[in-house]
Amino acid sequence: MENNEISKLIKIEQLLNCLLSIIKDQQKNQNNHGLVTQRELLAILHVSPNTLKSWENTGLKRLEPPIEGTRTVYYKMDDVIKYLTP
Repeated sequence: MENNEISKLIKIEQLLNCLLSIIKDQQKNQNNHGLVTQRELLAILHVSPNTLKSWENTGLKRLEPPIEGTRTVYYKMDDVIKYLTP
């Protein structure tokens, strides 16, 4: 790898670590048992739905309520943090 690519990867890692610390702080301040909707998670992480779908395909757990006709998808913030943490 070139030095330029390595420095880009280091910057990405630093940004992800910063994002994880922000998420942990937000989780402490909220009393929702660590659950967020898909829409909320997309807004928190500033990622596209395609990115989230890709993460699901590679191991991020999604929670769907066992109620017929409900389309809301939830995620445990602990699961998201574990997925994003090496």
